[in-house]
Amino acid sequence: IEIDGSNLPDSSGTLDEGRQIFKENCSKCHGHSGEGLTAPELVGKSSLVSNEISKTIGNFWPYAPKIFDYINRTKRNLVGEYFSYQEVYSITGYILSLNELFDSQVIDKETLSNIEMPNRNGFITHWN
Repeated sequence: IEIDGSNLPDSSGTLDEGRQIFKENCSKCHGHSGEGLTAPELVGKSSLVSNEISKTIGNFWPYAPKIFDYINRTKRNLVGEYFSYQEVYSITGYILSLNELFDSQVIDKETLSNIEMPNRNGFITHWN
């Protein structure tokens, strides 16, 4: 998936579905609100310049379409199956909403591509 989201799949998801999927499949490790238990925390906007850095969705990831890409390629449900595109959109939207970066009910290619992440300019994009 490109950083601009141009090759995201044509599908959509909802925050309600994302909340349910997260509760059933992700919360045992990532915590009920993404605070992290046995898996890394997903929610937070702490500074990236201290000795105790926590790289969360809210403070580290530079491009929202890449969150979709990561979940789509790496995460599975409780029976070991990959999530559908609709489910991945839903989970992505829900995690973004936990970080106060998305507040609409429906998320799709266009809405995900238009989310500007707080750390968008925090990475070197090219060498001179």
